[in-house]
Amino acid sequence: MSPMDGAAVSDAIIQATDALGWVGIFTVMLFTAPEVVLPFLGYVVYRGEADPLSVFSAASLGATLGSTLIYLAIRGVGGERVRAWVRRGSRWHLIEEGDLARVDAAFLRYGRSIVFFGRWVPTVRSLVSVPAGVLPMRLAPFLVYTFLGTALWHGVLFGAGYLTGSSWDRLEAYLGTYGTVATTLATAAAVGFVLLRLRNRVLRK
Repeated sequence: MSPMDGAAVSDAIIQATDALGWVGIFTVMLFTAPEVVLPFLGYVVYRGEADPLSVFSAASLGATLGSTLIYLAIRGVGGERVRAWVRRGSRWHLIEEGDLARVDAAFLRYGRSIVFFGRWVPTVRSLVSVPAGVLPMRLAPFLVYTFLGTALWHGVLFGAGYLTGSSWDRLEAYLGTYGTVATTLATAAAVGFVLLRLRNRVLRK
C-alpha cells in the first residue's frame, strides 16, 4: 500500500467513525469481527479524532450483545428440543447424544473459561454461545464472562491499533494471518470430526 493509499484509507476510516458515532459502532459490532474494526478505532483515537472510552465501550457492548442474542436464540429453542432432534435423527446426521453429553460435561466444569477465552478466537467466539444456550448456562455469568473476555481482547486490538499509529495497515496483515490460522484450525477440527464419525459408522456397519 502506497503512502497516498494509506492516507486515503485512514481518512475514510475517520470519516466513517464520525458519521457512525458510538451508536453506529455498537450496531456494527453486533455482527462484525473485532479484528476488522478495533485496530482502526485505535488508529482513529491515535489521530485524536474520537473519544477512546466511547468507541471502546460501544464496540465491547455491541459485540457482547451479538453473542448474547445467539445464546438467547438457542436457549429459546431449548436444550431438550435439541437433544430430541439429535435422538430422532441419529441415523441421518453425525451428531450423537453422547456428543451433547460430553459438551455438557465440559461446560459444567470449564464453561466460564470457555466463554471467556472463546471470545479471543475467530469462528469459535460465535460457536461457544450455542452450547452455553443448550446447557443452559445461567444468563448472569454468561454475560459477565462474555463481556470480560470481549473487552480484554478488544483492549489488545484497540491498543495495538493505537500504538502502531499510521502503520496500522501492517497490523491488519498480522491479524489477517491470525484469523486465517484460527479459522483453518477450527475447520480442520470440524473436518476431522466428520471423517472420524463417518469412519466409525462404516466400521459399525
